[in-house]
Amino acid sequence: MDDITRWGRGRDVPLWPAGPDGEKEPAELLRHTFDSAAEADMVISLLSAYGIPCFPYYEGEGLAGKIISGFSGFGAALYVPRSRLEEASALLAAEVLDDNDKEDTP
Repeated sequence: MDDITRWGRGRDVPLWPAGPDGEKEPAELLRHTFDSAAEADMVISLLSAYGIPCFPYYEGEGLAGKIISGFSGFGAALYVPRSRLEEASALLAAEVLDDNDKEDTP
């Protein structure tokens, strides 16, 4: 039987952390981004791969645009748990390396 206490849309979505009292940790703004599969969804997926839960919030009329046309013209605000904000920011600021960037070892 599935655990109904999980927050998220699927099994791959990391659990939102709770404090010692059992209350869910407050969300902190990570960044504002364009609402597209190439930006917001990719950031959410990357953070999930590192075990950091993240959710988009559509401010103002952004939610209406998301419902009508599939994306928000106002962008999305991405939120993460307060305790994971620094780690999430560091992941997004990290330099991307490919196989050609590996140092030669003797």
